[in-house]
Amino acid sequence: MNSRFEIIDLTYLESIAEGNISVIREFISIFLEQAEEFKEGFEQYFNRKQWKELGALAHKAKSSVISMGMTELGNCELKNLELISKQFRIKELKKMEVLSPREVEELNYIQKQFDSFPADKKKWIKDNTNAAAIEKIISKYNAICNKAIKELKVV
Repeated sequence: MNSRFEIIDLTYLESIAEGNISVIREFISIFLEQAEEFKEGFEQYFNRKQWKELGALAHKAKSSVISMGMTELGNCELKNLELISKQFRIKELKKMEVLSPREVEELNYIQKQFDSFPADKKKWIKDNTNAAAIEKIISKYNAICNKAIKELKVV
């Protein structure tokens, strides 16, 4: 089934569906709906500077695209979008004069995650915590997903 696709790789879906085409089609249908929701959500959260929501959506989208065999898009681009969003969220929380207990907990949790990264990854995140990097990732997501959607509509 996969030989005709350029962007997607349904190997993972085929393995968990044990070759059942109707199950594969159901997963594809869910992905097609989600891909459009993710596109809209990325733009909306980015434009509104809703970093927490943007990071959470990138995390959710990551598993969705990986299930369609787009591992580079998921494990690299969307993971980076999630990390950049979290770095923006750290900055946002640190600027606030008063934090609720929940926000303090969130800040500590995200900061602890960030602190656990190797120095080169920390530097990359800090160097890329800017609007241009986010726009580039969102644009790449949209372009790849648009191609994937065309491929999937023939399944």
